[in-house]
Amino acid sequence: MDPLGSLINWIAAYGMFGLFALGLAERFVPVLPSYGVLVAIGIAAVDSAWSLPDAIIFTTAGSFSGGLAFYLLVRATGRSRSTRLLYWLGRLLGLSSARIDNTLSSFRARERSLIFISQLIPAVRLIAPLVAGLIPANFRRFAGGTILGIALWNGLFVAVGYFAVLAVPGMNASALAIKVLVLLITVEVLLALGWRFAARCAWRAAENRS
Repeated sequence: MDPLGSLINWIAAYGMFGLFALGLAERFVPVLPSYGVLVAIGIAAVDSAWSLPDAIIFTTAGSFSGGLAFYLLVRATGRSRSTRLLYWLGRLLGLSSARIDNTLSSFRARERSLIFISQLIPAVRLIAPLVAGLIPANFRRFAGGTILGIALWNGLFVAVGYFAVLAVPGMNASALAIKVLVLLITVEVLLALGWRFAARCAWRAAENRS
């Protein structure tokens, strides 16, 4: 069984529009595992369903369009309604209100860098355009940082699928996606532990100086 592979075969019939639609759907369907779909897209590129650059460009364009729609929606809707929308979406993604509030505070303090970095963090990357609209972030910074972050995220997973199937021909897209998920979770946990350890060391150093 290879449900992801079957999905990509269906999307391939629509060519570049299918890639754009998948990128767009990632923003509006939180249960859609973007990393898995991107890995499958990379695998399909080996079979000439589309080229590797096209896969990255069109999925990035679709995902950015979805993020831009959220950013503009928040700017047009107002703070109170947008905050409720943000909390609701956060619950769907398993993010607590406290984590969302921390994300908002971090964005206000380090807007320029976090707009880019947020697109590399699972779950957070989906609410980042809403957060950017609430601050509100400068549009050029939002657009530039978001496009670069999405391109890096998409390019990484598309390339994983592409080069993995070159190394192991006939690899199952769904099986590879599961392996990538395990690796992604492991890396995220290690980074979180490293961040906490560094923060604790910095706090102790500051306490000793005082």
